[in-house]
Amino acid sequence: MKAVQKVFNIGIVLSLGLPGLAWAQVNISGKPGLIYIPSAEVVADGTFSFGYGFNPSSYAFRFSPQANPLVTTRNSESIAFVNLVVFPRLEVNINLLLPNGPIQYSAKGIGDRQIDIKYALLTEKAKRPSVAVIISAPFGIDNSLITNVVVATKHVNISKSITTAFTLGMSSPYSLYRAEVKNDKDSDIFSGYTLKDKRDKPNYYLAGPFGGVNLNVNKKGGFMVEWDSQHVNVGAYALLFKHWTVQAGLLNGDQVTASTSYAIPLLRKPKRP
Repeated sequence: MKAVQKVFNIGIVLSLGLPGLAWAQVNISGKPGLIYIPSAEVVADGTFSFGYGFNPSSYAFRFSPQANPLVTTRNSESIAFVNLVVFPRLEVNINLLLPNGPIQYSAKGIGDRQIDIKYALLTEKAKRPSVAVIISAPFGIDNSLITNVVVATKHVNISKSITTAFTLGMSSPYSLYRAEVKNDKDSDIFSGYTLKDKRDKPNYYLAGPFGGVNLNVNKKGGFMVEWDSQHVNVGAYALLFKHWTVQAGLLNGDQVTASTSYAIPLLRKPKRP
């Protein structure tokens, strides 16, 4: 908790006196998106965001008896994330998934760590959507939030105050799986890979077609509905103080998920003459 508080304090300091930024709602892993699914939103260059997501126990990806034989109870999960727009159209996302509750270290380790790269192939125009690809680096061991997708997003203005963003994408159900090798000095991150079907897991993340609608009101909040390739999820969110987003959702009409994020523009906009 001290580390999270330190990062939050740094974010507050960096944001003082800086201009506003192009903002986008983020999904549970910290990428521009809805509740679970990502979008093809293109965020302003130099935008840094960080936050936290809560994944309920019935939809735990990793820390449940069905998913991990070392786990004896079904646990909800915490997802911490940071996201940085490194160059125009290029984003890097790092997320860490941990269980909530007492679990032996052999089952938890230091958490499920993942790095994702997003590149916008097309930016949105009057008659075309934005299109992006997101690739998860295959260096982790059996990552839970693998996001190998192609996704498109198009905005439609309903009125001066209401904008609707439609998102449609396709995620590969297959991923490279890196087996953990113990007591092997010759093993490295470039060895031990096999191709696996994510759908073999009790709960899996994005495998097949997905889509959703985000209804934004006055750029201060809105409502969402999505199909995450398995379930229909609904949610709502609010933007506070121009940088802080809070949201909650209902997964499959069953359990509540929630997340929060804070976005900071690291680059100053040039002053107009």
